[in-house]
Amino acid sequence: MDLPLQEVKPTEKSRKVLVFRTKEYKPRESLLTELFASSGEATVAYNFLAGVFALFFLRALFDDVVNHGIPFYHLWLVGWNFSQLHTTLAVWAAMTASTFMPFVAMKYWAHIPSKKVTAITDSYMIAAYVAYLSLFFYFPLKFLFSSGLNCACSFIITCETTRIAMKVHSFIRENVPRAVEKKTGESVMKPGDVSDWPSFEQFAFFLFCPAFIYKDEYPRTELIDWSRVRAHATHVFALIEFVNLVFTQFVQPMLSSWNPATVSLSENIMALFTLIPAGMICLICLFYGLLHSWLNLFSEVMRFADREFYANWWNSQNMAEYYRNWNLVVHDWLYAYIYKDVAQLIGGRRGLSFAQTAVFFASAIFHEYWFGIAFRVFYPVMFMLYFVFGGIFYAVSRSISDRGVWNIAMWFNLLIGTGMFVAFYGQEWYARTRCEPFLNSLVDFVTPRHWTCTELH
Repeated sequence: MDLPLQEVKPTEKSRKVLVFRTKEYKPRESLLTELFASSGEATVAYNFLAGVFALFFLRALFDDVVNHGIPFYHLWLVGWNFSQLHTTLAVWAAMTASTFMPFVAMKYWAHIPSKKVTAITDSYMIAAYVAYLSLFFYFPLKFLFSSGLNCACSFIITCETTRIAMKVHSFIRENVPRAVEKKTGESVMKPGDVSDWPSFEQFAFFLFCPAFIYKDEYPRTELIDWSRVRAHATHVFALIEFVNLVFTQFVQPMLSSWNPATVSLSENIMALFTLIPAGMICLICLFYGLLHSWLNLFSEVMRFADREFYANWWNSQNMAEYYRNWNLVVHDWLYAYIYKDVAQLIGGRRGLSFAQTAVFFASAIFHEYWFGIAFRVFYPVMFMLYFVFGGIFYAVSRSISDRGVWNIAMWFNLLIGTGMFVAFYGQEWYARTRCEPFLNSLVDFVTPRHWTCTELH
């Protein structure tokens, strides 16, 4: 991550003071929305991918009719992934409802007069918060494994536990100063304020709106444009089908015939290069489907006016800019609650270096958590790509001054990374279903089985 802060020198003898920016929400459209509206040339990439989607879809229909005798046979993968969606959504609803507990506990603590509060009372509140987060992650994961959820439903559980936990943490962190003011009697009502403590309606709106920094109020649009809602919803479903077509028509046929007991190292490497186009299409679908269509869909329904969820990451000038611009919503949270906290805790340039490392590490851990749980493997490809190779590439990118050279390097990094992701996780998925366990112990769990596979089930 870069360092979006200023250094202020109050006096010659004083130490440098690091002044961090604060998030401001204002009405604005997503970058792609603006580009599509202002330039016909910007739609070329969209039209190209729409044409690719149409060709993939026709190929799948032809294959379904000729080889399987029924159209839309290829939707079996969607059905398999979402076969337990009803129970998954029930658990998700319980997860969301549980956030009422920290909201009430925080409100109760904030309204206890300071004379009745002791260090022990505050310690109890901190312990209760840590216990809540621990149980909040534990019980959904227990359900996930006991129910044997498939990949998509597993992603729903793991990603939503992370998202909701980040929301709860932001709500608490942003309101602790207000609680301290109330407890000490220093709270001052501002003109137009109805209450000096957030209402449950404000908290509930924050839980679902596409923002990770809590505010009492956000910029809102006057009306809901239902034509936009329909368009964004259509794109979300179309992009799920696009990913489904890529896997059923290209990835699954290739890996299903792959024998991990006899495959050579050169064949593994060739598989990586062969699957790069599939990985890149999935990456673009993830970006457009989630960061553009899905977030704009929720914004429109909730009349949330700040639609700047990403910036022009595809034309970034360095790796720090790419990481920030890819997902501005999550970047805001990482900056506010990890980068800034660590930097202030340690202080100086050393603190900034530790803060950057902490952000990279947290991002890598959670990406590995989502994919590792979904695929039921311990094969830290995502962790290595984000933390190790991403860190190395970040350091190297700072020495590249030519914008064109850097952009080529960035796309090379994305292409090889997505190829590694699809190839390695795919190979390990099939190896885990076909190969005998290695030593039948913890060693087997932490060792990629397609490295040790010598005998099939």
